[in-house]
Amino acid sequence: MTTVGNGKVLVIGTGTMGEGIAQTFAQSGLQVRLVARRQEPLDRCLAQIPLNLQQFAEFGLLKEPVEQVMARIEGMVTTDMTLAAEGCFYAVETIREVLEDKRALLVALQAAAPELVIGSNTGSFTVDSLAEGLPRPDKIIGIHYFNPAHIIPLVEIHRGSQTSEEAFVRTEELLRASGKKTVLVRKEVPGFIVNRITGAIEREIDYLLDEGIVTPEDLDVAITSSIGFRFACLGPMEVEDMIGLDIAMVVSGRVFKVLSNATEPSPLLVEKVQRGELGIKSGRGWYDYGGKSRAEVLEEKNRRLLRHLRLFLETQEARR
Repeated sequence: MTTVGNGKVLVIGTGTMGEGIAQTFAQSGLQVRLVARRQEPLDRCLAQIPLNLQQFAEFGLLKEPVEQVMARIEGMVTTDMTLAAEGCFYAVETIREVLEDKRALLVALQAAAPELVIGSNTGSFTVDSLAEGLPRPDKIIGIHYFNPAHIIPLVEIHRGSQTSEEAFVRTEELLRASGKKTVLVRKEVPGFIVNRITGAIEREIDYLLDEGIVTPEDLDVAITSSIGFRFACLGPMEVEDMIGLDIAMVVSGRVFKVLSNATEPSPLLVEKVQRGELGIKSGRGWYDYGGKSRAEVLEEKNRRLLRHLRLFLETQEARR
């Protein structure tokens, strides 16, 4: 049983990320209070988590009955942060990515529980922008989960200029106790670490598609069968050591000169968005998902990720 604090972990927000974050804490043995402003999204979230847990059980990744994990999650509908924070030792806010909304929530939380360390789940805002003007900026820290949060192992941690060492240590201990891998963003930059890397890849992908060099289907085959296959168990720096730094230097010198330097989204991507082809949520993106519900498509993709998670955990164990 995980013990990193006395009381419950407060998770505010019942969207896709809040759902996965609450599940992760409960799976690790922590008591969780999951808070929403309205009953409907809370009910939806509490109905989906058991289905997610059942998938974990199917892949041998759940060590106890689904009902036992769910018993550790308390749902609450309230906008009263004093009530929400009572008996909690840590808070995660994971509401929509709107700065004014996040700041308003942080103000209310600090008024209710000034000593509470608050992890703000954000992929775009700096901690200093979130904590500006707050009475206890030392208690605010950034955490960046990846979708789906209950499966992807990594969480990026980023600090503000006034984030305390105590807040960082507590956050790191809590995330690791919940089974996550953590990395520290040592300087605040837009996109942090992973989103900057994926952004660079996405830019070149857009170029290859716009120029008709590859089809979306062949691109997926190329990535999953090469660098994706390697990166599943070997980090990029390990791969570069394996290839040879001298070779990497020569190839970089040749290829960097001809890579895309676009500063705007791909015209092809813009056209798709304008047509309402938004991906799984609209039924069509690069692929056509007609005939399947969003839930069915996500379930299938989550099963593929869970197979990989099982192998990833085995690989991590072998590296120790």
